[in-house]
Amino acid sequence: MNFLCFGNKNNKSILFIHGMASTAMLCYEPLLNQLSDYYVILAEVDGHSEHTNDLVSLKENCDETENYIINNLSGNLYCLSGFSMGATMAVEIIGRGNVHVAKTHLDAAFLIKMGLLTKPYEYLFCKAIKRMQNGKSIPKFMMDAVMGKDNRSVIEMLYPNITQSTIRNACEFVYKYSIPDKIRDYKGDVLFWRGANEKYPRKSAALLKKYLPDLVDVEMEHMGHGQYLHEHSRNYAIELIKYLQS
Repeated sequence: MNFLCFGNKNNKSILFIHGMASTAMLCYEPLLNQLSDYYVILAEVDGHSEHTNDLVSLKENCDETENYIINNLSGNLYCLSGFSMGATMAVEIIGRGNVHVAKTHLDAAFLIKMGLLTKPYEYLFCKAIKRMQNGKSIPKFMMDAVMGKDNRSVIEMLYPNITQSTIRNACEFVYKYSIPDKIRDYKGDVLFWRGANEKYPRKSAALLKKYLPDLVDVEMEHMGHGQYLHEHSRNYAIELIKYLQS
């Protein structure tokens, strides 16, 4: 993994973890100017930047993120924020309880086990990414069904050098993920954002609320997967700051 840091280390810290097949900068660079009062750390997951090797294990990346917080922030993080795959990793990190996180912000966390659909979904995702890398289109009805109507955010945030092995290993973690029971002990605030046009994040929020009854679940009207982050980054930052200051 690699970690990109911005701002004054004496300010309250926010660590962001990006989504699958994207990059930290593609996801979060538009937020940086508005978050200048915070110490911002962008985690680059293995296989998702030119600074890292192919992803072998997202679990090991969660270990590395924990170690970064322990070694560089004395084990204390003000806010942990993740999008999609990154939000699943954020759930894993707070669920372990090895670092102190005051606030957790989840954008479209994927927490539903796919069971027998794991391999077919993994195959289709790899196939779709390959088509995008080769400049080929994906049928609109399929994109609308999976990502939300008229949502091109995933295409526009794609990391062009992502490899098939990185995608498969990421899918293996996300599609088989189990929320740790220990997460019930988490005492921080949890805010869960999801688009109204997202099927699995809605189910994920409902599932996580069984472990964390005080979780705040917010549905974004007319939004698909990653759409609020990518298309409305200014409002995204404004609303996130409101949460950080609450």
